[in-house]
Amino acid sequence: MIKNLLILLLSTMLMASCTEKIDIDLGTTYTRLVVEGYITTDTTTHWVRLSKSTDYYSNIPSPLISNAIVTVNDGIETFTLIENDTLPGYYETPSDYYGVPGRTYSLEIELQDKINDFKIFSASCKLKPVTPIDSIRVEYVEKWEAWEVKIYAWEPASIDFYTFNIIKNGVLITDTIDEIGISDDRFFNGNYTNGAAVYYLMEENPDEVVNPGDTITLVMAGITKEYYNFIIELMDETFEYRNPLFSGPPANISTNISNGAVGFFAAYSNTYSTTVFQ
Repeated sequence: MIKNLLILLLSTMLMASCTEKIDIDLGTTYTRLVVEGYITTDTTTHWVRLSKSTDYYSNIPSPLISNAIVTVNDGIETFTLIENDTLPGYYETPSDYYGVPGRTYSLEIELQDKINDFKIFSASCKLKPVTPIDSIRVEYVEKWEAWEVKIYAWEPASIDFYTFNIIKNGVLITDTIDEIGISDDRFFNGNYTNGAAVYYLMEENPDEVVNPGDTITLVMAGITKEYYNFIIELMDETFEYRNPLFSGPPANISTNISNGAVGFFAAYSNTYSTTVFQ
């Protein structure tokens, strides 16, 4: 009887401990400037977006920052980006602007009000060239239930890093940073790719389904190692990419913005190739 009572008491204690409510104070942290910006070889309106960081579990959008002075210098001239009238916090180049491979693009931001005792922030990124694509091919792979996008191009002997974006029938499919393809050149350095798979369009995603007659465009960008590391770290620190048992502890994501700001200012070359799926 004593043994049974002890078992019952122990079970009751365990059940009570499993259902006890524990409130964890996650606290807060200081506000940081968040910068997102790009200069590419495309002739288009380029932009830099400025906002303030918020707490992880905050349910309000990140506040955008207006009335800043944002300039870019390409080593030859300095030009001022103009804030969009209808999109506060977005600072834009003229629509006929394009980046030039080989130049280093330096960003300077002067805020109207200080963030963490700083009003001026800066960043720089070299715009690397990218090898042209000879052609692409799209094939359905039944075992993956996906359409495989293959690339045919010479890969230079230098150490290079790439991103891959997909446009389907004129619509960008990879419209968030966690959807883009990314790769280094360790398996093809100095060789012809000859149909290497660089992206998979999954059948389970309705917007990625490819039908006969659809036009698929692959956009390959030549990026810096620093921007490559930023994207890898950003993907690794998001919930979808972390394994709670085998991933390392969370860490600060690298940045090229000065004075404690977060985000990245990138410059890169784009090259395009298009095919019609049959």
